[in-house]
Amino acid sequence: MKKILQILMIFLTILLPIMIIFTVPYIIVDKHVLIGYNTDFVDKYEAESLFGDYTNQVVVENKVDTTKLGTYDIYYKLKFGPFTIVDKKEVEVVDTKKPTIELTKGNEVTVCPNTKYVEDGYKAIDDYDKDITDKVEIISDENEIKYRVSDSSGNLEEVVRKINYADSEKPSISLKGKAEITLYKNTKYVESGYTASDNCDGDLTSKVVVENNVDTTKTGSYEVKYKVSDSSSNETIVSRKVNVINRPVYSGPNDGVIYLTFDDGPSNLTSSILELLDRQNVKATFFVTSSVNNYPSVLKRAYNSGHSIALHTYTHDYGYVYSGVDNYFNDLQKIDNAVYNIIGVHSKVIRFPGGSSNTISRNYYNGIMSILTQEVVNRGYNYFDWNVDSNDAGSDINNSNNIYNNVVNNLSHTKSNVILMHDSSGHNATLNALEGIIEYAKANGYTFATIKSDTSPVRHGVNN
Repeated sequence: MKKILQILMIFLTILLPIMIIFTVPYIIVDKHVLIGYNTDFVDKYEAESLFGDYTNQVVVENKVDTTKLGTYDIYYKLKFGPFTIVDKKEVEVVDTKKPTIELTKGNEVTVCPNTKYVEDGYKAIDDYDKDITDKVEIISDENEIKYRVSDSSGNLEEVVRKINYADSEKPSISLKGKAEITLYKNTKYVESGYTASDNCDGDLTSKVVVENNVDTTKTGSYEVKYKVSDSSSNETIVSRKVNVINRPVYSGPNDGVIYLTFDDGPSNLTSSILELLDRQNVKATFFVTSSVNNYPSVLKRAYNSGHSIALHTYTHDYGYVYSGVDNYFNDLQKIDNAVYNIIGVHSKVIRFPGGSSNTISRNYYNGIMSILTQEVVNRGYNYFDWNVDSNDAGSDINNSNNIYNNVVNNLSHTKSNVILMHDSSGHNATLNALEGIIEYAKANGYTFATIKSDTSPVRHGVNN
């Protein structure tokens, strides 16, 4: 009996613990794990014993939030008979990712020699701290700039912008007027002008060298060369082609005379038109409105340059001027007085608003155009309409090519060509088309004249 008790004691003290050790499951986990900020956390653990796998029976308390830095504890519990096995894992969410620095215009830039680089800008973004541009440290050197930034976790990023001091860009030369012009033999070539600029040196117009071999005493094609170099010896050459031709000989009524007429001005555009006309040595007729009060010096310049100043309307208000004979002449008198006060001349050349053939006047006074066309003549005025319409006040107001074609396709050597155009504000397409129209006309034997009080009129049929 005593032996049995001894054996039992040995079993209880030695064998039973060993059996429990091999029978009771145990949990296998890493005690400390590092995981990146805002990454997916996949937990790994096992539970097993000598007799099997108990992983599926483990209860896990997991409160790890990878969107927040810090240390989290995960608890693992497994019940086995009267036993509860517990283990713990420590998970540390850390930020190990470096910020990014983005340089506006890239990591290598080229600037003009002998100039100081002007910062193009940069931006620093961190996964955790977000925008940390204001924390960027800039270290400048002659040929490079370092941009350095650390986030709140001490992750450091550094990028370098290389600065190249060079100028490989050629200057630019812009020709005023057309790149190809046509002149008659024995006429004078007048330079239309040019401008030159450079990305580093700025305005180089004064440094342009012009080589001109135009000889208008001989027919042929010539070239005017414009050459300029910047301070880095980058050179640009452009040319203007000049064709010298014999003047065509035409015969017929009026020999193809052209009257360039401009309505509704003057405006901020008129000075540019006058410059072009002076350059081409062509005179025109301006049918003016009350805007003469805003541009008196422009009106004086037009008059003193030999252009004809004619009367159009003071108000250009159809509802007023065509609502009664007295209203029309009151309006006409006002524009006459305004012109006289500036240039000291009373003009007797007029153009009705909308032309003598307008039908809008029917809305205000039936038959008024029939009355006015007779009455203005009775009062000593010579009224003009047109027979070549540029349509620059219609659908082609912004289309210089159409304006050009509308005019040149309707010119004729068998008539007086009265061309309707406008020099009021916004008619830039008219200005752009004008020089080409003049050069076409000159090349095809037309001559230019201004309308005067004794010029034979071009008139429409009256429709009211």
